[in-house]
Amino acid sequence: MRNHLKRVARRNFVLGALAAGLLPLGSSAQAPAPSTPAASGFPNKTLRIIVPFTAGGTTDMLARSIGQKMTEAWGQPVVVENRPGAAGWQGMVAMARMPADGHVFAVTISNIIYAKSLYADLPFEMEKDFAPVSMISRSPVALVVLRDFPANNLHELLARVRSNPGKHSYASFGQGTTAHIFGETLNLQAKLDMVHVAYKGAAPAVNDLLGGQVSAAFLDTGTILPLLQAGKIKVLAISGTRRLSSAPQLPTFLEQGFKGFEPVGFFQALAPAGTPPEVLRKLSEGVAKAVNSPELKQRILDLGQEPGGSTPEELALAIRSDALVFDETIKRSNIKIDKN
Repeated sequence: MRNHLKRVARRNFVLGALAAGLLPLGSSAQAPAPSTPAASGFPNKTLRIIVPFTAGGTTDMLARSIGQKMTEAWGQPVVVENRPGAAGWQGMVAMARMPADGHVFAVTISNIIYAKSLYADLPFEMEKDFAPVSMISRSPVALVVLRDFPANNLHELLARVRSNPGKHSYASFGQGTTAHIFGETLNLQAKLDMVHVAYKGAAPAVNDLLGGQVSAAFLDTGTILPLLQAGKIKVLAISGTRRLSSAPQLPTFLEQGFKGFEPVGFFQALAPAGTPPEVLRKLSEGVAKAVNSPELKQRILDLGQEPGGSTPEELALAIRSDALVFDETIKRSNIKIDKN
Protein backbone atom coordinates (compact mmCIF):
# COMPACT_ATOMS: atom_id res chain seq x y z
CA MET A 1 0.00 0.00 0.00
CA ARG A 2 2.80 2.40 0.93
CA ASN A 3 4.59 1.77 -2.37
CA HIS A 4 1.35 2.38 -4.23
CA LEU A 5 0.90 5.73 -2.48
CA LYS A 6 4.46 6.67 -3.33
CA ARG A 7 3.85 5.87 -6.99
CA VAL A 8 0.69 7.96 -6.97
CA ALA A 9 2.51 10.88 -5.33
CA ARG A 10 5.33 10.61 -7.84
CA ARG A 11 2.89 10.51 -10.75
CA ASN A 12 1.04 13.55 -9.41
CA PHE A 13 4.28 15.42 -9.02
CA VAL A 14 5.28 14.77 -12.62
CA LEU A 15 1.84 15.85 -13.77
CA GLY A 16 2.16 18.99 -11.69
CA ALA A 17 5.54 19.79 -13.17
CA LEU A 18 4.03 19.32 -16.61
CA ALA A 19 1.19 21.62 -15.71
CA ALA A 20 3.53 24.27 -14.36
CA GLY A 21 5.43 24.27 -17.63
CA LEU A 22 8.45 22.72 -15.93
CA LEU A 23 8.37 19.75 -18.31
CA PRO A 24 7.67 19.97 -22.05
CA LEU A 25 4.00 19.79 -22.93
CA GLY A 26 3.14 16.81 -25.11
CA SER A 27 0.03 15.43 -26.69
CA SER A 28 -1.67 15.24 -23.28
CA ALA A 29 -2.18 19.02 -23.24
CA GLN A 30 -5.86 19.78 -23.43
CA ALA A 31 -7.27 21.71 -26.36
CA PRO A 32 -9.52 24.68 -25.59
CA ALA A 33 -13.14 23.68 -25.18
CA PRO A 34 -15.69 25.19 -27.58
CA SER A 35 -17.62 28.21 -26.34
CA THR A 36 -20.88 27.55 -24.50
CA PRO A 37 -23.85 29.86 -23.98
CA ALA A 38 -22.58 30.81 -20.50
CA ALA A 39 -19.20 31.82 -21.86
CA SER A 40 -20.39 33.41 -25.10
CA GLY A 41 -21.89 36.40 -23.26
CA PHE A 42 -18.92 36.81 -20.93
CA PRO A 43 -17.83 39.39 -19.95
CA ASN A 44 -20.84 41.69 -20.02
CA LYS A 45 -19.80 44.22 -17.37
CA THR A 46 -16.76 45.66 -15.58
CA LEU A 47 -14.22 43.10 -14.41
CA ARG A 48 -12.48 43.45 -11.05
CA ILE A 49 -9.06 42.03 -10.21
CA ILE A 50 -8.33 41.69 -6.50
CA VAL A 51 -4.66 42.08 -5.52
CA PRO A 52 -4.13 41.08 -1.87
CA PHE A 53 -1.03 43.27 -1.56
CA THR A 54 -0.20 46.95 -1.73
CA ALA A 55 0.09 48.85 -5.00
CA GLY A 56 3.43 49.09 -6.75
CA GLY A 57 4.71 45.53 -6.31
CA THR A 58 5.16 42.82 -8.91
CA THR A 59 1.73 41.29 -8.22
CA ASP A 60 0.09 44.67 -8.73
CA MET A 61 2.03 45.31 -11.93
CA LEU A 62 1.02 41.94 -13.38
CA ALA A 63 -2.64 42.47 -12.47
CA ARG A 64 -2.77 45.93 -14.08
CA SER A 65 -1.00 44.74 -17.21
CA ILE A 66 -3.37 41.79 -17.57
CA GLY A 67 -6.35 44.05 -16.96
CA GLN A 68 -5.24 46.44 -19.70
CA LYS A 69 -4.89 43.59 -22.21
CA MET A 70 -8.31 42.19 -21.26
CA THR A 71 -9.90 45.58 -21.84
CA GLU A 72 -8.29 45.75 -25.26
CA ALA A 73 -9.47 42.24 -26.13
CA TRP A 74 -12.97 42.28 -24.65
CA GLY A 75 -13.96 45.95 -24.66
CA GLN A 76 -14.92 45.91 -20.98
CA PRO A 77 -13.23 48.05 -18.31
CA VAL A 78 -11.06 46.25 -15.74
CA VAL A 79 -10.56 47.69 -12.26
CA VAL A 80 -7.71 46.56 -9.99
CA GLU A 81 -8.50 46.64 -6.26
CA ASN A 82 -5.62 46.42 -3.77
CA ARG A 83 -6.74 44.73 -0.54
CA PRO A 84 -3.61 44.11 1.54
CA GLY A 85 -3.54 42.64 5.02
CA ALA A 86 -2.90 39.44 6.98
CA ALA A 87 -0.19 38.05 4.67
CA GLY A 88 -2.52 38.45 1.70
CA TRP A 89 -5.34 36.41 3.23
CA GLN A 90 -7.65 39.39 3.77
CA GLY A 91 -8.03 40.17 0.08
CA MET A 92 -8.32 36.51 -0.90
CA VAL A 93 -11.12 35.85 1.61
CA ALA A 94 -12.99 38.90 0.32
CA MET A 95 -12.61 37.71 -3.28
CA ALA A 96 -13.84 34.20 -2.43
CA ARG A 97 -17.10 35.67 -1.09
CA MET A 98 -17.87 37.66 -4.24
CA PRO A 99 -20.24 36.50 -7.01
CA ALA A 100 -18.84 33.48 -8.86
CA ASP A 101 -19.65 34.75 -12.34
CA GLY A 102 -16.11 35.35 -13.58
CA HIS A 103 -16.27 39.13 -13.32
CA VAL A 104 -14.14 39.06 -10.17
CA PHE A 105 -10.87 37.18 -9.78
CA ALA A 106 -7.59 37.59 -7.92
CA VAL A 107 -3.95 37.74 -8.90
CA THR A 108 -1.71 36.44 -6.13
CA ILE A 109 1.41 34.39 -5.34
CA SER A 110 1.85 30.67 -4.72
CA ASN A 111 2.37 30.80 -0.94
CA ILE A 112 -1.36 30.32 -0.56
CA ILE A 113 -1.12 26.70 -1.72
CA TYR A 114 0.86 25.49 1.31
CA ALA A 115 -0.56 27.94 3.87
CA LYS A 116 -2.59 25.20 5.56
CA SER A 117 0.66 23.43 6.47
CA LEU A 118 2.08 26.56 8.12
CA TYR A 119 -0.86 28.19 9.88
CA ALA A 120 -2.96 26.53 12.55
CA ASP A 121 -6.03 28.64 11.81
CA LEU A 122 -6.72 29.95 8.31
CA PRO A 123 -9.82 31.92 7.24
CA PHE A 124 -10.11 29.92 3.99
CA GLU A 125 -9.69 26.48 2.44
CA MET A 126 -7.74 26.39 -0.79
CA GLU A 127 -9.68 23.53 -2.34
CA LYS A 128 -13.16 24.72 -1.31
CA ASP A 129 -12.96 28.50 -1.65
CA PHE A 130 -10.98 29.07 -4.85
CA ALA A 131 -11.17 27.98 -8.49
CA PRO A 132 -7.88 27.88 -10.47
CA VAL A 133 -7.81 30.13 -13.54
CA SER A 134 -4.26 30.32 -14.91
CA MET A 135 -0.61 30.37 -13.96
CA ILE A 136 0.79 33.78 -14.87
CA SER A 137 4.55 33.40 -14.46
CA ARG A 138 7.12 31.22 -12.73
CA SER A 139 10.06 32.35 -10.61
CA PRO A 140 12.68 29.85 -9.39
CA VAL A 141 14.40 30.33 -6.04
CA ALA A 142 18.20 30.43 -6.11
CA LEU A 143 20.86 29.51 -3.55
CA VAL A 144 23.57 32.16 -3.72
CA VAL A 145 26.83 33.07 -1.99
CA LEU A 146 29.19 36.01 -2.28
CA ARG A 147 31.54 36.11 -5.26
CA ASP A 148 34.60 35.43 -3.07
CA PHE A 149 33.03 32.65 -1.01
CA PRO A 150 35.31 29.56 -1.16
CA ALA A 151 32.82 27.31 -2.97
CA ASN A 152 32.10 27.27 -6.69
CA ASN A 153 29.28 24.74 -6.76
CA LEU A 154 26.67 23.21 -4.50
CA HIS A 155 28.75 20.22 -3.43
CA GLU A 156 31.71 22.40 -2.46
CA LEU A 157 29.38 24.50 -0.30
CA LEU A 158 28.02 21.40 1.44
CA ALA A 159 31.52 20.11 2.12
CA ARG A 160 32.57 23.43 3.62
CA VAL A 161 29.50 23.65 5.85
CA ARG A 162 30.01 20.09 7.11
CA SER A 163 33.66 20.75 7.91
CA ASN A 164 32.75 23.88 9.91
CA PRO A 165 29.73 22.84 12.02
CA GLY A 166 27.71 25.63 13.56
CA LYS A 167 29.49 28.40 11.65
CA HIS A 168 27.24 28.94 8.64
CA SER A 169 23.82 30.49 8.14
CA TYR A 170 21.43 31.19 5.30
CA ALA A 171 19.05 34.07 4.73
CA SER A 172 15.50 33.90 3.41
CA PHE A 173 13.00 36.60 2.46
CA GLY A 174 10.64 35.56 5.24
CA GLN A 175 9.59 32.93 7.74
CA GLY A 176 7.55 30.22 6.02
CA THR A 177 8.37 31.40 2.49
CA THR A 178 9.59 29.12 -0.28
CA ALA A 179 13.11 30.35 0.48
CA HIS A 180 12.80 29.16 4.08
CA ILE A 181 11.27 25.82 3.05
CA PHE A 182 14.01 25.17 0.50
CA GLY A 183 16.68 26.04 3.08
CA GLU A 184 15.30 23.47 5.49
CA THR A 185 14.96 20.95 2.66
CA LEU A 186 18.69 21.30 2.01
CA ASN A 187 19.50 21.03 5.72
CA LEU A 188 17.49 17.80 5.95
CA GLN A 189 18.74 16.15 2.77
CA ALA A 190 22.40 17.08 3.13
CA LYS A 191 22.43 16.72 6.94
CA LEU A 192 23.58 20.30 7.48
CA ASP A 193 23.21 22.65 10.42
CA MET A 194 22.97 25.98 8.60
CA VAL A 195 21.05 28.44 10.78
CA HIS A 196 18.03 30.09 9.20
CA VAL A 197 17.91 33.89 9.37
CA ALA A 198 14.52 35.26 8.27
CA TYR A 199 14.16 38.78 6.86
CA LYS A 200 11.11 40.86 5.99
CA GLY A 201 11.71 40.80 2.28
CA ALA A 202 14.54 40.20 -0.16
CA ALA A 203 16.21 43.63 0.14
CA PRO A 204 17.39 43.32 3.77
CA ALA A 205 18.48 39.72 3.12
CA VAL A 206 20.64 40.91 0.23
CA ASN A 207 22.13 43.69 2.36
CA ASP A 208 23.27 41.25 5.03
CA LEU A 209 24.55 38.76 2.46
CA LEU A 210 26.65 41.47 0.81
CA GLY A 211 27.81 42.61 4.24
CA GLY A 212 28.94 39.13 5.21
CA GLN A 213 26.46 38.68 8.06
CA VAL A 214 25.17 35.43 6.51
CA SER A 215 27.00 32.78 4.51
CA ALA A 216 24.36 32.17 1.85
CA ALA A 217 20.87 33.16 0.85
CA PHE A 218 17.84 31.70 -0.90
CA LEU A 219 16.44 34.47 -3.12
CA ASP A 220 14.06 34.81 -6.06
CA THR A 221 15.64 35.06 -9.49
CA GLY A 222 14.31 38.57 -10.06
CA THR A 223 16.42 39.70 -7.10
CA ILE A 224 19.59 37.80 -7.92
CA LEU A 225 20.00 38.47 -11.65
CA PRO A 226 21.15 42.11 -11.26
CA LEU A 227 23.58 41.02 -8.53
CA LEU A 228 24.89 38.24 -10.75
CA GLN A 229 25.35 40.61 -13.68
CA ALA A 230 27.23 43.01 -11.40
CA GLY A 231 29.60 40.21 -10.37
CA LYS A 232 28.67 40.38 -6.68
CA ILE A 233 27.42 36.83 -6.16
CA LYS A 234 27.68 33.23 -7.35
CA VAL A 235 24.56 31.16 -7.96
CA LEU A 236 25.08 27.56 -6.87
CA ALA A 237 21.64 26.14 -7.71
CA ILE A 238 18.09 27.10 -8.64
CA SER A 239 14.79 25.35 -8.03
CA GLY A 240 12.71 23.84 -10.81
CA THR A 241 13.25 21.04 -13.29
CA ARG A 242 14.83 23.07 -16.05
CA ARG A 243 17.28 25.91 -16.34
CA LEU A 244 16.12 29.51 -16.58
CA SER A 245 15.90 30.70 -20.20
CA SER A 246 17.21 34.15 -19.26
CA ALA A 247 20.20 32.63 -17.41
CA PRO A 248 20.83 29.14 -18.85
CA GLN A 249 24.21 28.88 -17.14
CA LEU A 250 22.57 28.40 -13.73
CA PRO A 251 22.27 24.71 -12.71
CA THR A 252 19.25 23.27 -10.93
CA PHE A 253 19.30 21.39 -7.64
CA LEU A 254 17.82 18.40 -9.46
CA GLU A 255 20.65 18.04 -11.96
CA GLN A 256 23.07 18.12 -9.03
CA GLY A 257 21.33 15.19 -7.37
CA PHE A 258 18.90 16.89 -4.98
CA LYS A 259 15.16 16.24 -5.13
CA GLY A 260 12.48 18.25 -3.38
CA PHE A 261 13.44 21.48 -5.13
CA GLU A 262 11.28 20.90 -8.21
CA PRO A 263 8.63 23.55 -7.35
CA VAL A 264 9.09 27.17 -8.32
CA GLY A 265 7.34 30.19 -6.96
CA PHE A 266 4.61 31.41 -9.27
CA PHE A 267 2.01 34.11 -9.77
CA GLN A 268 -1.48 32.85 -10.41
CA ALA A 269 -5.06 33.91 -11.10
CA LEU A 270 -7.81 32.44 -8.90
CA ALA A 271 -11.57 32.96 -9.01
CA PRO A 272 -14.29 32.26 -6.42
CA ALA A 273 -15.27 28.60 -6.14
CA GLY A 274 -18.36 27.82 -8.17
CA THR A 275 -17.38 29.93 -11.17
CA PRO A 276 -18.70 28.04 -14.24
CA PRO A 277 -15.99 25.95 -15.96
CA GLU A 278 -16.64 27.54 -19.36
CA VAL A 279 -16.20 31.02 -17.84
CA LEU A 280 -13.01 29.91 -16.08
CA ARG A 281 -11.69 28.71 -19.43
CA LYS A 282 -12.44 32.02 -21.12
CA LEU A 283 -10.77 33.89 -18.25
CA SER A 284 -7.79 31.55 -18.55
CA GLU A 285 -7.52 32.22 -22.26
CA GLY A 286 -7.66 35.96 -21.57
CA VAL A 287 -4.87 35.73 -18.99
CA ALA A 288 -2.71 33.57 -21.29
CA LYS A 289 -3.16 35.98 -24.21
CA ALA A 290 -2.17 38.91 -21.98
CA VAL A 291 0.85 37.15 -20.48
CA ASN A 292 2.18 36.17 -23.89
CA SER A 293 1.71 39.58 -25.48
CA PRO A 294 5.11 40.93 -26.56
CA GLU A 295 5.13 43.79 -24.02
CA LEU A 296 4.13 41.84 -20.92
CA LYS A 297 6.16 38.79 -21.88
CA GLN A 298 9.29 40.92 -22.06
CA ARG A 299 8.52 42.59 -18.71
CA ILE A 300 8.18 39.17 -17.10
CA LEU A 301 11.49 38.02 -18.60
CA ASP A 302 13.17 41.22 -17.38
CA LEU A 303 12.01 40.31 -13.86
CA GLY A 304 13.90 37.02 -14.11
CA GLN A 305 10.70 35.02 -14.44
CA GLU A 306 9.29 32.64 -17.04
CA PRO A 307 5.99 33.65 -18.71
CA GLY A 308 3.12 31.26 -18.05
CA GLY A 309 -0.41 31.05 -19.37
CA SER A 310 -2.03 27.72 -18.45
CA THR A 311 -5.45 26.10 -18.43
CA PRO A 312 -7.37 25.85 -15.14
CA GLU A 313 -6.71 22.10 -15.10
CA GLU A 314 -2.96 22.58 -15.49
CA LEU A 315 -2.86 25.12 -12.66
CA ALA A 316 -4.90 22.79 -10.44
CA LEU A 317 -2.36 20.00 -10.98
CA ALA A 318 0.55 22.34 -10.22
CA ILE A 319 -1.13 23.46 -7.00
CA ARG A 320 -1.68 19.89 -5.82
CA SER A 321 1.80 18.67 -6.68
CA ASP A 322 3.61 21.63 -5.09
CA ALA A 323 1.47 21.38 -1.97
CA LEU A 324 2.49 17.74 -1.65
CA VAL A 325 6.22 18.53 -1.81
CA PHE A 326 6.08 21.53 0.53
CA ASP A 327 3.81 19.83 3.05
CA GLU A 328 6.32 17.02 3.54
CA THR A 329 9.24 19.38 4.20
CA ILE A 330 7.19 21.67 6.44
CA LYS A 331 6.17 18.73 8.61
CA ARG A 332 9.65 17.21 8.75
CA SER A 333 11.20 20.57 9.63
CA ASN A 334 8.42 21.51 12.06
CA ILE A 335 8.07 24.95 10.46
CA LYS A 336 5.19 26.90 11.99
CA ILE A 337 3.99 30.49 11.65
CA ASP A 338 2.18 32.36 14.41
CA LYS A 339 -1.21 33.71 13.46
CA ASN A 340 -1.05 37.41 12.50
